[in-house]
Amino acid sequence: MRNLLTPLMEKFKILLEKLMLAQDEERQASLADCLNHAVGFASRTSKAFSNKQTVKQCGCSEVYLDCLQTFLPALSCPLQKDILRSGVRTFLHRMIICLEEEVLPFIPSASEHMLKDCEAKDLQEFIPLINQITAKFKIQVSPFLQQMFMPLLHAIFEVLLRPAEENDQSAALEKQMLRRSYFAFLQTVTGSGMSEVIANQGAENVERVLVTVIQGAVEYPDPIAQKTCFIILSKLVELWGGKDGPVGFADFVYKHIVPACFLAPLKQTFDLADAQTVLALSECAVTLKTIHLKRGPECVQYLQQEYLPSLQVAPEIIQEFCQALQQPDAKVFKNYLKVFFQRARP
Repeated sequence: MRNLLTPLMEKFKILLEKLMLAQDEERQASLADCLNHAVGFASRTSKAFSNKQTVKQCGCSEVYLDCLQTFLPALSCPLQKDILRSGVRTFLHRMIICLEEEVLPFIPSASEHMLKDCEAKDLQEFIPLINQITAKFKIQVSPFLQQMFMPLLHAIFEVLLRPAEENDQSAALEKQMLRRSYFAFLQTVTGSGMSEVIANQGAENVERVLVTVIQGAVEYPDPIAQKTCFIILSKLVELWGGKDGPVGFADFVYKHIVPACFLAPLKQTFDLADAQTVLALSECAVTLKTIHLKRGPECVQYLQQEYLPSLQVAPEIIQEFCQALQQPDAKVFKNYLKVFFQRARP
């Protein structure tokens, strides 16, 4: 394997130097294409290994680590960065599988480069890499995640807040896909038992993140993102919603999470005949059940005496709703919730 990959690495270094100096755009594109093929070739060689014959067992870890060190400088090349980043990112995905924790020392600097001057598409393709690392290594990558959490979020928010032409459908779609990727990242973090990564970002940042999840659940007519947001909310309620949860979180549950569970399905854009929307409603039901599980009678009292009356819900319907919520079988409440919102629609 070393005999196969050493000439490739040597050629890669020469071509990268040539690209840095190239003036002509066609020449730049041609060199970047060669570099991308070289990285792709190295990626494909790693597919010769299996669970029974791993890279480590075959004594090939070192040559792939050398490849990583050779390819990563391409991330800081200001020319043709789309194609170069894409190739190196794919190689990193493979190395996470093949080299496991040996790849971890390379991730911080690779991430730093990939977060520089990025567009919606760059971020969209970068987030699955972070999700893969988070889901695979969990607590091992906690320090790294804590460090890069806010820089990643700032990069995402900066792209989402960029003004776009009103009729620019492709920009709107890119933002929608980035929003989905952002929520998928938060779902991976909370679902991998890493909620402390969010909790340790300081009260102001935690609130900002929580507000974006509420917005995702309620304001954007995208049932795939809404479903993910309700999954995040129910997970956070499960982790933080008890009596010993973070200060102020119980207030947040009643001021924001409970209302989100009603405001989202009451929107005209929330189409109860659509399969994805029904899945989002199902996660909304899980969120309400989790709040009831963690807060007990206090939750029922709040719905009965404060929140549902504020929506002008008839007393007998309030009674019916609270009885369904307290049913031990979650399916009963899920089915009831759909009927409740079908009746509530004008």
